[in-house]
Amino acid sequence: MTVIAAREPVPEFILLTGSLGSGKTTLLCDYLSLPESADTGVIVNEAGEINVDGAIVSSGRRDLPMTLLGNGCVCCSLGDDLHAAIDELLAVRRISGAGGFLRIILETSGLAMPGPILRSLMRYDRAEYRLRIVSTLDVLDPMTDDAMFPVRSAQLTAARSIVVTKLDRAQADQIGATELVAKRFNPAATRIAVVDRQARARAAFAPTQGEAPATPSQFQAIAATDHSRLGVFLAEWPAAVPWADLRDWLEDLAGFCGDRLLRVKGLVSVVGVSQSVLIDGVGTTFAEPRRMGPDSSGRRGLVIIARDVDLAELTAFSADYSADVRPAVKNSSKRAA
Repeated sequence: MTVIAAREPVPEFILLTGSLGSGKTTLLCDYLSLPESADTGVIVNEAGEINVDGAIVSSGRRDLPMTLLGNGCVCCSLGDDLHAAIDELLAVRRISGAGGFLRIILETSGLAMPGPILRSLMRYDRAEYRLRIVSTLDVLDPMTDDAMFPVRSAQLTAARSIVVTKLDRAQADQIGATELVAKRFNPAATRIAVVDRQARARAAFAPTQGEAPATPSQFQAIAATDHSRLGVFLAEWPAAVPWADLRDWLEDLAGFCGDRLLRVKGLVSVVGVSQSVLIDGVGTTFAEPRRMGPDSSGRRGLVIIARDVDLAELTAFSADYSADVRPAVKNSSKRAA
């Protein structure tokens, strides 16, 4: 993997996730009713054989560029299907002469884990795009049982934005409690809790200008998570690390944690690179590392969010590395004073 400079802004690919029945399709339909959605392509996927969501979405706009993944949950049936769906959207758009999309939205099944989808998208090389994850959170049912916790935690911790839905049916205390749930899972995410449905949809899918450099306050925010099954850790290196060693450590971390690894993000000093390098991973999938500008001063280290992993496990894992490669790992689950 080669360290590259940040690219110019390109059209967005928005991954819309959220638990079953949390209002993803309603949010998407609300957005598609707005004039600013005109240059939007949609891919809809469901776990069942009958693509009900696709029918609902397409019924609102007959001119909507949309394709369906009707062969099961997208995270379980990737192959070339997702790539073919994107190709189909782009081909239809090209033939229509309407110009390029400003965004493509993939609405996933409520059972979908973000990591495998991102892994597939990273292999798609026929168009450039910026990737963003939006997750819905039902104000009437914000908690989850043990069976669905792995999926829900993966969706929420991966999200750039968490959209609280069904607000018109909720009391003020329910809204506050749901925002607290969102904050506990992912304090770094933007929380959107707007009662007006069109305003909520507009905020959820509004264009972004790319990600701002990491700052020390982001570490403190991420470290505020206090869910009993989520561990938040900070890995820090005493000096600049050779890129090959850092890459091996990250790959081994992904292999060690498997699907328990939810998020890895932070700045690291790399030997031979004058700027700090941004490492950003969702699950076991990592984006291309990016050199950050000279103003990216502050604390260096990687925030690791994992499910059902404790400090002793990570410490033992890192102990196998030499002293110049091994980071100091500490538990950061409580907010810094």
